[in-house]
Amino acid sequence: MKNKNAPAVVVAAAIAGLIMLLYILGFLWPFRIIHDQIFNPVGRSLIRVGRSVSDVFGFLGKVQNLNRENGRQADEILQLKQQLSTLKEVARENEELRTQLEFNKSLSLDLAPARVVASDVDTTQRYITIDRGNSSGIKKGMAVVSSGALVGTVDQVNDYSSRVFLVSDPQFKIRGTAQDGRANGIVSGQLGSGYVFGQVLQGDSLGVGEMVITTGTGLVPRGILIGQIEQVNKADNAVFQSAQLKPLVDVNRVELVFVVLGLKQ
Repeated sequence: MKNKNAPAVVVAAAIAGLIMLLYILGFLWPFRIIHDQIFNPVGRSLIRVGRSVSDVFGFLGKVQNLNRENGRQADEILQLKQQLSTLKEVARENEELRTQLEFNKSLSLDLAPARVVASDVDTTQRYITIDRGNSSGIKKGMAVVSSGALVGTVDQVNDYSSRVFLVSDPQFKIRGTAQDGRANGIVSGQLGSGYVFGQVLQGDSLGVGEMVITTGTGLVPRGILIGQIEQVNKADNAVFQSAQLKPLVDVNRVELVFVVLGLKQ
């Protein structure tokens, strides 16, 4: 049986031999020009395009990675800021505690620290709400201090919170004593700023710079600082004299206070 593929093999061999002969004789140069001028540039262009596309995708990948890294760093920075803020608050409260303890050395008061959780300060009434109440032994009439100075007295008590009547309120009244001359009078708040030390007998001595302390009434012990005399108001024909007091603490901005439970035993 004759091989049916023999003619095809012969033809292929003949074509191959012809191409080799044409290449040797130099007759394939037109095809070489077409290959060099057309196919090679096209191939190189396709390669460049492929590389460009690869570079673009690589760049986009790097951008995405960079965004993820920036997001992670932003989260870390936020966490560090929160930690720093917490540390600052702790440091501030520790400083407040140290200041109060320093003022408290001579008085030996039994104190209960409390945070201010609300403030109601307007033109008619001035209160703050603290996070201590009956459950902590707080009672109506107890003194509330900050940095050793009087803030006000407890006006209303709930189980876990209390309302404090601020000394800056014009309706607030407490008995006070000038620390040097021992003049007695009534301290009250006033509209604007500062306190008034009034109903002081005309013959009693008051001096600028003198400290005024609590006289000691009810649940408020003697000796708590209230304010410092800035100006003395005296008239020859009046029965009483008065003085302007400079507050020793800004009662409208306190955040941490201490309720005076009594004297240490």
